[in-house]
Amino acid sequence: MSVEENKKVSSPRHLLKAMWLPLIIVLAGYIYALQVDTRYQQDRKQAIDETLEKRIEQITASVEDRLSLYARGISSLKAAIDARGPSAIDYAYLDTYSNSQDYPRKYPGARGFGFIRVVEPHALESFIAMAQSDRPDNRFAIRKLNDHDNSHFIIQYIMPEAVNQQAIGLDIGSERMRRRSAETAAMTNTIQLTAPITLVQADQKLLHGFLILQPLFPTIQPPETPEQRMESLVGWTYAPLLIEEILNSSSGIGTDVVLQIGDVTDEQPVNFFGVGRNSALSDYESVKVLTLYGRDWRFTLHPEPSFINNMRLSPSNQAFINIMVLSVCIALIILSLHIMIIRFVENKAYKVELEQTRRKALEVSNEKLEQEVAARTDEINKVNILQRSILRAAEYAIIATDEAGVITAFNPGAEHLLGYGAKEVIAVQTPALFHLESEVITRAQRLTEELGYPVQAGFDVFVEKAKHGLTDNGRWTYVRKDGSFVQVHLSVTSLSDEQGNIFGFLGVAYDLTDQLQRENELSVAKELAESANNAKSVFLANMSHEIRTPMNGIYGTLQLLKKSIKSASEVELINKALYSTKALNTIINDILDFSKIEAGKLSIDLQPFSLQELLTSVEGDVRVMLAEKDIDFVIDNQANNDAWLGDANRIRQILLNVSANAIKFTEQGSVSVAVTSDALQGLVFQVIDTGIGMSQSTLERLFNRFEQADSSTTRRYGGTGLGMAITGSLVELMGGNIDVYSELNEGTTFHISLPLKQTDVDVKEPASNDEFMIPDFSGFNVLIAEDNEINRAIIEGLLLDTKANLHFAENGLEAITLAEQQALDLIFMDIQMPQMDGVEACTRIKAAQPNLPIVALTANVMKEDIDKYFQHGFDGYLAKPVEFVDLIEKMSEFLTHEALP
Repeated sequence: MSVEENKKVSSPRHLLKAMWLPLIIVLAGYIYALQVDTRYQQDRKQAIDETLEKRIEQITASVEDRLSLYARGISSLKAAIDARGPSAIDYAYLDTYSNSQDYPRKYPGARGFGFIRVVEPHALESFIAMAQSDRPDNRFAIRKLNDHDNSHFIIQYIMPEAVNQQAIGLDIGSERMRRRSAETAAMTNTIQLTAPITLVQADQKLLHGFLILQPLFPTIQPPETPEQRMESLVGWTYAPLLIEEILNSSSGIGTDVVLQIGDVTDEQPVNFFGVGRNSALSDYESVKVLTLYGRDWRFTLHPEPSFINNMRLSPSNQAFINIMVLSVCIALIILSLHIMIIRFVENKAYKVELEQTRRKALEVSNEKLEQEVAARTDEINKVNILQRSILRAAEYAIIATDEAGVITAFNPGAEHLLGYGAKEVIAVQTPALFHLESEVITRAQRLTEELGYPVQAGFDVFVEKAKHGLTDNGRWTYVRKDGSFVQVHLSVTSLSDEQGNIFGFLGVAYDLTDQLQRENELSVAKELAESANNAKSVFLANMSHEIRTPMNGIYGTLQLLKKSIKSASEVELINKALYSTKALNTIINDILDFSKIEAGKLSIDLQPFSLQELLTSVEGDVRVMLAEKDIDFVIDNQANNDAWLGDANRIRQILLNVSANAIKFTEQGSVSVAVTSDALQGLVFQVIDTGIGMSQSTLERLFNRFEQADSSTTRRYGGTGLGMAITGSLVELMGGNIDVYSELNEGTTFHISLPLKQTDVDVKEPASNDEFMIPDFSGFNVLIAEDNEINRAIIEGLLLDTKANLHFAENGLEAITLAEQQALDLIFMDIQMPQMDGVEACTRIKAAQPNLPIVALTANVMKEDIDKYFQHGFDGYLAKPVEFVDLIEKMSEFLTHEALP
């Protein structure tokens, strides 16, 4: 056993013997201290309770005085009204009276003083008219908190108005507690306080307040009985009071107490005011109930620690501590004497043993140190071998230099890359040997600009950043020993010791030849791909234009035929033909949309839209499909808002694709569209059908382009297989999610969530085709520039009932001539025309008549084309095939009878 261990064993044993007498002294002192402390705590609590009682008396007296002040205020207003006569008071009189009163000084804490008038239900309209004519702004409206059929207690005047604007016109009789207090004041002819309420003047803060009311009768002398008083009652003078403003300035309420005030008049007490922190001492409490103008208020007061501190009482445990400190001091003195004697004896023996132990420990330490030095030396040798092996095996060129730039290491990778042997360069050459001087000069100029101070064209170019602890990465041209060039990527870092002192630099370079070759091949491949994509876009645009132009003739002819026929069967045939034309147009749009999606050029146009209008449009579009099937189609809109911010056209396209798909594959049962709104997901659509369903393999490829369930599905139901692919891409573009749940012969459910935001912007719902009223454009001159004879005839037929004066041009030159000769009000301009196209014609006409509206009438519907038209001065555009309603709405946008001479 060591010397220290011997000492640790013997010391506790001696200490235990020395501690029995000090412990007895401490125990006796503890018992006496408890007795003294008990007597002191009783006296201390009595003093605190008496002081707390005085404080609550001070607070209640201050509150009572303050409410009496407000009672005098409404009495003063009552006297002013009595002096004029209740029936003769008006806004000007009360405004003059209010200006004569210094409310903030005379009645601090009151929000204002006003008059509440009793109005019977049959006299309400005449009262509103009188109140409106009485006010300078002629504005007065009734506001109820709850509907009721009783007489109205309406706030007609409240001064000052600036902070009480929302109270004007409030029917306090529409709220049960305020009505009861008002009626009690009238029947008893006394001033009454209401139960705690949230005043309308309290803005958005949850502040408790009260109304203090005094009844007003036609004569100064009130009627005798409560019934007579209620029958002859004119109203009340009143003041709205915020309890926080009243009590925060009352005396006795400070940060040293916690005050709670509650209304205990009714069966359910209401705590309406509290001040102070949660650190109040719950052992002390003072309670007082005060009756104030018909209400019983209970005041509960607890002291904060600072309250007791201000009484300058001795600390609660001071007597106990004093006695215990004295007992412990005596015990410690006795214990110290015992310990001093024991330690004196032990130290003599300890010094002898300690010297012997030190000699043995020194011998063991020397032996251990020799072993550690040998192990550390072996470890360093292994690390050096490992580093040399890494340098030899590395394929990268690794070159180290000293601070002056002289090469100190040159690995085999560097020998292979540059052709120099290590012996040729180490301790002899600098990196300037295999660098181009022109690159060094250029790099020095660039570093000078980047770092803001001069960098010399020498070794500093390579290591300037490394000196500041940075890694310098760059592309350089190495000059091999045979004079050939090689492009490399070079990284330069500093070499530092454990104290951070730089003793050299390390450069690691690798050959970029293969990488540069791959980059060049990728660049060529990218150019070829972009060229092919541009060719595809041009082909699709031309295809769209060439198909839409004759389709416009077909679609326009069908619209004209629909206007002229009366037979229901013929109308049905026309509707089917119109639907088929729209379906063909949809296929063209789907192809264009998918092309844009693949090219990453499809964007989302966020605009306010009406959800109900969008759903009605979808229902109208699937109506023809529903006519051929005996199934139910239901749209259930449970969204909490109608106005949303999003791309209505694309959302409609999503719903139409999914709904049309559901109807197509459902032979019996129903298709339903459920719409809900969610704070996290935005708008949520669920399209549920009872159709043929899908297998798991079909679900997995549902959103692939040109995919359908199988070949038999394509033959039976038709379709291009693009609809679902476009739908999935549109949902993804909007940041939403689309999930599909289906089983064969069990139906399908589409769950679509779009993170849209609600908006307060009003969105107008346009009339449908069936409800559309054709406006009268008599007196307006409209030019149609269109090279296709059929399209000119179609537009002329569509616009015949508008009674507008129509002029026609077959090319851009004719359009310019007619614009110069005729006083035109609107031009519809085709784009692709002979002799001069529509874009150039628009530019020339706008140069001469910048205020003449020109609308592009075009089969080009690509976004880049439409943007180009607006850039060249077009005021709008219509896509072919032209919808009759869209054509009339576009005319209504620019033609108003106010513009006629």
